Amino acid sequence: MSQEQLDLIATMESLLTQTQGALAELKATITEPEPGPEPPDPPAMIFVDSEADLDAAIADAVPGDNLVLANELVYNKKLTLAKSLTLTAETVPEGRMTRDPTLPLFTGGLSVTANDVTLVGLEIGHTNHLTDIVTVTGAHVVLDRLRILGDPVEGAKRGLAGNAVNLIVRQCYIDDCFQSYPGSDSQAILVWDTPGPVLIEDNYLCAGSETVMLGGGDPASEANVPCDITITNNTITANPAWQAKPIGVKSRLELKNAKHVLIENNEISQCWGGHGQDGYLLSLTVRNQDGHAPYSTVQNVIIRHNWFHHAAAAINILGEDDNHDSVRMADVEITDNEFTDLNPTTYTGSVKLMLIGRGPLRMTIGANTFSGGGHTSTIYFHSPNPKCEDFNVVDNTWPESKYGIFGSDTPAGVTAWDYNVESGSCEGNEIVPPT
Repeated sequence: MSQEQLDLIATMESLLTQTQGALAELKATITEPEPGPEPPDPPAMIFVDSEADLDAAIADAVPGDNLVLANELVYNKKLTLAKSLTLTAETVPEGRMTRDPTLPLFTGGLSVTANDVTLVGLEIGHTNHLTDIVTVTGAHVVLDRLRILGDPVEGAKRGLAGNAVNLIVRQCYIDDCFQSYPGSDSQAILVWDTPGPVLIEDNYLCAGSETVMLGGGDPASEANVPCDITITNNTITANPAWQAKPIGVKSRLELKNAKHVLIENNEISQCWGGHGQDGYLLSLTVRNQDGHAPYSTVQNVIIRHNWFHHAAAAINILGEDDNHDSVRMADVEITDNEFTDLNPTTYTGSVKLMLIGRGPLRMTIGANTFSGGGHTSTIYFHSPNPKCEDFNVVDNTWPESKYGIFGSDTPAGVTAWDYNVESGSCEGNEIVPPT
């Protein structure tokens, strides 16, 4: 071996010795970490098959526990959940709930006051038809594949009062929520006092006055105006047999006080007049309901790709409350929807296809298809103070009516559009024969 090779080996051995010394010094400066806390035990899964066992299980449960309920369980009193728990049926059907499968049954109604509650596969009813069946006031609550039923003869005031912060209502079945006329209003779902968000997705919802309503009561503060609401892929309807009975009916879907709302891909049907209002399927009517919420408004709303059918009339708009102070409706889009089988004779209601009052700001009604017959006006304006601003009705198809665009108190020589609309456009609309 040459001297040059021997020198290289000596150099490498010297470097290795230095590196080993540096590593030893570094290790001496490192403090071993203290052992961390033991991981928490996984949530307990507790099987329950009787009312007494459920009471005991809830009393003994710790937050996060999952109580699995026998499908034959019957609980014959009101249940109030004040702990963060999951209650789920032993066997839960896949997909949207129907009326058929046997589920754990709660006959006295249910109230959720705790945060972080999940309910899956339960049937809930109650014995007092003048009260709400389910009320939710906690936060982070999931209602998944529930069946909520009023009495088929006496009805119920409300299926769900959903005033939770971060509420999910998914694949539920809510029916028989109605009241006698004249009498109190009824809804499948009512939300009026939460900052949101609220997701109402893929449910069957059937009720009398309004099937789904946002607003209708004064929230605790402006911060609790219903906000960030998504209503998608639902069936929103009323029982057609109710038309022949004295049952209160107003609108299928109504917004009285709400911001940042998306309503998309729903089937919305069955509305008639004569027992409350005039049979409009969709109502956007700003209301400071009890006079204590002057900040009430309807703003930033998108309504698209829905199918509305079987009713007297289509759309009712009220841009400001005409009883109390409110904030003007603004930034609403009603686009690419289909409205079919609209007839005020068949469904005993308004002869005005669309009713517009107390002008909204920045509203578009565009690319919708309307079909039906028997209406005297296509758009009827009332209460022209204030006038509509940036109001655009474009590229729609609608049936011919006697007066077309018409309005109350319009002076001679002035069109109803010009008298009621400060700015905007009405163009590209196609008139077809009534059906």
